[in-house]
Amino acid sequence: MKHLILSFKTVAWLAMSFLFGAFCATAAGAPGLATETGLVFAAFNFIPQGNLNASLFTITAADVIAEWGAYYRAEGQGVKDIMTRLMQRSVTASYFPTRITDKTVMEKVSAEFTRVLQRFQKAFTPIGGVTFEPLKIPLGKLKIDLQETPDDLEESWLGFLGDNSLDRREWPYTKWWLMNALIQADKDLELTEIYFGDNSPAIVPGTATAAGKSILGIKKQINALNTAGKLELIALGAVPATGLLMVDYVETMIKEIPRLLRNELDFVFMQEDLHDLFRDGMEEKHNTNYAKIDESKITKLKNDNIRVVGLPSMVGSNKIWTTPSWNRQGGLKKPKNQQIFEVEKVDRTVKAYTDYYKGYGFWIGEYVCSNDVELV
Repeated sequence: MKHLILSFKTVAWLAMSFLFGAFCATAAGAPGLATETGLVFAAFNFIPQGNLNASLFTITAADVIAEWGAYYRAEGQGVKDIMTRLMQRSVTASYFPTRITDKTVMEKVSAEFTRVLQRFQKAFTPIGGVTFEPLKIPLGKLKIDLQETPDDLEESWLGFLGDNSLDRREWPYTKWWLMNALIQADKDLELTEIYFGDNSPAIVPGTATAAGKSILGIKKQINALNTAGKLELIALGAVPATGLLMVDYVETMIKEIPRLLRNELDFVFMQEDLHDLFRDGMEEKHNTNYAKIDESKITKLKNDNIRVVGLPSMVGSNKIWTTPSWNRQGGLKKPKNQQIFEVEKVDRTVKAYTDYYKGYGFWIGEYVCSNDVELV
């Protein structure tokens, strides 16, 4: 009886599908194709349903497919429903004045004079001189290479990112994907390259470089200056763990810097957790009300126009450093390429790429000051 009921339901469903197809053909002004259209609609019932093969997916959509199934359901979802995970924007680079250049190495020359002023006498007694030293900040060549097959998303909840166009470059997914890839590049620069970067390892042909191996980072440069005997190294020992002691630590560091250089300083840089510790210590030491005092005033050192800044790029590092703004320099070659991609299609695969040069460094090493931790 159960099988008989199922058979009756099947026949009834086939008949309804046939009649609906015939009706659509007639309504469309093609009554001569009513029979053929009805048969096509009925044939759809014999197409197997269920999950499609997810092993072919190159886009990581496995979780979406596992939750919603390997088929598209139009339920009003759109790009607004894609909650992109938090991405750290570039912060550290904003403290390095940027120069646009067509060179791969930025160059300047420092000039240092010796004494010229003397007491008057009739005889001509020349003294003084000037020493020139070449200064260089290299730029690293960076690139973004991407490849996706957007078809892999069509038969999933993310199907709205597909399109009827045969040119996959025009699909909504491709545009969304490339836009967010540029934001990810900012995150990569901030969290793995600009401070911790080390570009000394050799490139393995055909293999993408590891994270943090693309440009020469700030920490590496500071330690190289120390090795060369050029860094203004201040012996303070380990960073303290309490707010009050942290304030004393930073204030002592600033006092140890020669007055002429100290007068040129604007910021003291450290990781964000140390910045918060310093801020808490300033509130406690000076009995300030956080709700009434501006953040920039709380983190400003007493008697100096110097403010403590926390950098996301320095997470986990206990190094503290400072240098005048005019001694910090960022460089960029091919600036427009930072915001564009060359997009190609190969069969149904979309490839996108861009490349440009970036670098961040210091002109005069003797004007860079640091505490004596993490020197390797």
